Amino acid sequence: MKTRKKWLRKTTAICTAALLGTAVIPSTAFAADDYASIEKNAWAAAVKNMASSYAASIEESQALVSGMQSDISLKIEDSGRSLLGFVAPFDISWLNDITLANTVSFTDGKEGLLMKVLLNDNQICSLEYYLDPESQDVYMRIPELSDKYFKTNLKEAADQQASNIESDIEELTPDDTDVDIPTDNFASAYSDSISLSASLMSDLSSALPEASVIETLLDKYGSMLFDNLTEGESSQETLTAGDISQDCTVYEGQISSADAVKTATELLEAAKSDSDIESILNTWNDKLSSDENLYESFTTAVDKGLNALKDTDTSDSEDSYLSTKIWVDENGRIAGRALEIQEGDTTTPILTWQMPENGSDFGYLLTIASDDINTYSLSGSGQIDGDKLNGTYELSLADSISAIIEVKDYDTVSAKEGNLNGNYKITFPSSDTDNEDDYYSSILENFALVLDLNSEKDSGSVALSIENAGSTLGTLSITGGAGEAVEIPDLASLKDVYDANNNDDMNAYAATLDFTSIMDNLSKAGVPDEVITYILSGGSATEDSSDTEASENSETSDNASDSSDTDAAA
Repeated sequence: MKTRKKWLRKTTAICTAALLGTAVIPSTAFAADDYASIEKNAWAAAVKNMASSYAASIEESQALVSGMQSDISLKIEDSGRSLLGFVAPFDISWLNDITLANTVSFTDGKEGLLMKVLLNDNQICSLEYYLDPESQDVYMRIPELSDKYFKTNLKEAADQQASNIESDIEELTPDDTDVDIPTDNFASAYSDSISLSASLMSDLSSALPEASVIETLLDKYGSMLFDNLTEGESSQETLTAGDISQDCTVYEGQISSADAVKTATELLEAAKSDSDIESILNTWNDKLSSDENLYESFTTAVDKGLNALKDTDTSDSEDSYLSTKIWVDENGRIAGRALEIQEGDTTTPILTWQMPENGSDFGYLLTIASDDINTYSLSGSGQIDGDKLNGTYELSLADSISAIIEVKDYDTVSAKEGNLNGNYKITFPSSDTDNEDDYYSSILENFALVLDLNSEKDSGSVALSIENAGSTLGTLSITGGAGEAVEIPDLASLKDVYDANNNDDMNAYAATLDFTSIMDNLSKAGVPDEVITYILSGGSATEDSSDTEASENSETSDNASDSSDTDAAA
């Protein structure tokens, strides 16, 4: 029995991804007379949206490859500074914001990255990073510290990491001679992935398949998931979530172990001879310039999978199956889903999604069973006015409310295009139970998280704020979009490059460091001298100064004592 449930849960995990993909299109009609047809129609519509988004993302990414800008910024408000003042070892009234600004580009197969650290809108220091995928060498420089470069080799670093893993295994299992960890493969795979990533980013349009190919593959293999299921009964039912109810027709599909094995076999056999898959893998193989043939490795893995499926026992398939249900409203819209494991007379819920509508009003329920005891749920209601969705939801675990989420102006149209826009406010209610978690609940109920999402075709931003009693403590913001290209120098002609893996080289590099510029920049940013000293000393400046002062006081006292003794003798 446990074995069958384990198998069914694995099957559920695979099916959930496909089924939820069709649930994100609440306004589309999928009229049909049986479960399989409805699912295929819904999947086809979802695939069209995915292919369209894929095409747009490739176009946008290709444009960004020549220059991408991203900023990570932390802004501290007055309330935040007051709160931090209780734990900080020094005065922080001068601290307003910290920003990490990054510009990255790919040129001629090489990656260039310029990173700047800003404090209170003043640049403190920067980091130049250049990667040559062919040699696997990384060159870095911090101009404010030194005009010299230091470098490391990614393949050598991966080899060293693999060697360290082998040594750790030998120490942990000194008597086990059968332990075989393919660390050589790890180092090789890591090195190859770096080369492939750089090659892909340099020319995405030639490395990635066209949107039409992606649409064909997704439609073909997604549709096959519904070919071998058993049609269940249909019935009429009123679907209720929150305060909203809607009359629907319920359709059921049943997937037994025999159905799953048959479907998996057909999928693998079709994939093995799929010319589109072969073309994609061969293209990546050319970009990778590796001795390994990706398509041959793929077909070998497929053959192993087919052989494993032949040995699968499906004799108990009749009384154990995965049940998947959909609720369809009078307009042909899928208004709800449910996945359940059926074993004889026992039903085990896995996932439920429901979204009934009444005009512009909607109810919402999403439950996920993580195990036989705990169930996560998200429930609420709201309105869809034009393109904007507004609603309030409760996030619960085992019937205990963990958080309340208020959604404002969520753009349903831009979401279908892959752009997320909207505002989310998360609050934490006080606990109604007397347990050890009450202390943490009492703290959290005084705080709120506010998330702002803004995205367009070639730019976007995410802002996360922390509020206390209605006052903003601070905001963490991430923005990204098109930027200027990073000028990558001729790496082969760089002089005075120090090897990061050579101790003598790094000692020589350390001798070139000059902190004057960084200290001046910190002063310009408004950082007090005592704070600069504290930071540069690793947080020991206060202790050191105290020790020095104590020593000086002791010496003064001793001198005074000696003087007194001399006077008395005289």
